[in-house]
Amino acid sequence: MKQPNVYTQAGLFDTAPQVVNVPTKRKQRTRQQTTNDVLTWSYGGGTQSIALALLVVSGKLPKPDITVFCDTSFEASETWEYNNQYIVPLLSSVGITIEIASHDLATVDLYGKNGDLLEPAYTQEGKLPTFCSAEWKKRVFRRYLRLQGVKSCVTWLGMSTDELDRVKPSDVEWQQYVWPLVFDVPMSRTECVQLVRNAGLPPPPKSSCYICPHRRNAQWQRLKMYYPQDFQKAVTHDRMIRERDKLHSVYLHESRQPLDQVDFTQAETPVLFGEENGGCQSGYCFV
Repeated sequence: MKQPNVYTQAGLFDTAPQVVNVPTKRKQRTRQQTTNDVLTWSYGGGTQSIALALLVVSGKLPKPDITVFCDTSFEASETWEYNNQYIVPLLSSVGITIEIASHDLATVDLYGKNGDLLEPAYTQEGKLPTFCSAEWKKRVFRRYLRLQGVKSCVTWLGMSTDELDRVKPSDVEWQQYVWPLVFDVPMSRTECVQLVRNAGLPPPPKSSCYICPHRRNAQWQRLKMYYPQDFQKAVTHDRMIRERDKLHSVYLHESRQPLDQVDFTQAETPVLFGEENGGCQSGYCFV
């Protein structure tokens, strides 16, 4: 049988990244084979994280020492419901607790210390940069680990094989990133969805904040129909950031309309492959 083409972690960060052949039944890399550091998991609550949970429970991946979900305080109710109903008991069965890192660990909230809005809202000229994931997820995760006494660690991030553009090395020496769904048990997001279905679980929701401008129309429509309280909070938030803006021209939706006036059944701008997450590159969101 023809061997699949799989990126190697070393090759991905060379000056000339290349695809190499890796045997299908290659020996599984364990934590002991790579490092003696603490194995941590940035649990995102979405499709890829749930697939990772299933791989851990089935013994195809080692059990992390610390599993952390960073609560932005804007997490969608659907994410909490799904994970509390299905994944918390599943991981508990093998002795894993999802620890919650409070948003209190963030040093900034919606606005930076210079007054800039941190979420990637739409403007008349384009879209603001995505700072929220780094401030509310990545840095909160690190501060939480430090509070637990972690001095050096390996951290799982949940990107899959179709998200290689989001696979980037850590920017701090004490934390090494590892991507199990890219290098250990290579899977695409579609394969992750199938793994979840094969386990008898309902399709997982796409993890994101209810105020996230990266949401697509189908997600907004689902929020509006099934989680009206979340949607109403998003409408209030959309209005608030516009009132605070000097030009009163920032929006959560790409149509540049108030959120409660948008017809989410209308066609929207096509998304290029690899841009499904709106350009969010941190690796801590949408997994």
